[in-house]
Amino acid sequence: MRREIAVVALCALTALFAGCRTARPAGEETPLTALTSTTAADAEQQLAARRAQLTTERSLLHIRATNGGRSLSFRAQLQVDHSGRMLLTAYTPFGTNAIRLYAAGGEVTFVNDFEGTWWRGSVAEFARTFGFFGTASPSAMALLIAGLPVEENGFEHSYMPAGLARATVGDVVVTFDPPSYPPRHILVSRAAQSLDIETLESAMTRASIAPPAIPSDYKCCVAPRM
Repeated sequence: MRREIAVVALCALTALFAGCRTARPAGEETPLTALTSTTAADAEQQLAARRAQLTTERSLLHIRATNGGRSLSFRAQLQVDHSGRMLLTAYTPFGTNAIRLYAAGGEVTFVNDFEGTWWRGSVAEFARTFGFFGTASPSAMALLIAGLPVEENGFEHSYMPAGLARATVGDVVVTFDPPSYPPRHILVSRAAQSLDIETLESAMTRASIAPPAIPSDYKCCVAPRM
């Protein structure tokens, strides 16, 4: 019993600085490999091919979110698949769920596990309250964060031989520093809002992305916020 308490205490203490290891979805995983391209045009073609062959890409991230003068740092797991479904799970320092953002078919679900609330609506409604992605869908932004180009009107991409260098949609700018695939450091910026993202690990998986389960005691229809 003492040993179990000690292990829990050690994990909690470690989580304050690095976070306990997050749960991975079931399914075989294959680590992502770098591009073999030597020119920007080659990189564009190879990334388009990888986008076409996408099953589900999973990334473990460290994110620093800034909204005006307020900043928050956390670990998160991002999953995005070939059909446009995405799930971003942000974790507390103790490895439990803080928020879950799910999108599929133009509908967005935002679950605030930290406050016990949830919301569901359209991409346009989500954009009006969340703000970080501008008018872009969470699914499109998930692809960019995974290092893949977006096949939607309004997105512009620039490439370097190793991968994406920059992408813009409306007033949202996504910068890859350095340009690489899989990406290592990404900055999503829009006015006074930004997401500073470090990729800790990434892999291709056959695991499916399911809508988040919402506990029955969560309060409905509370607008998304971070």
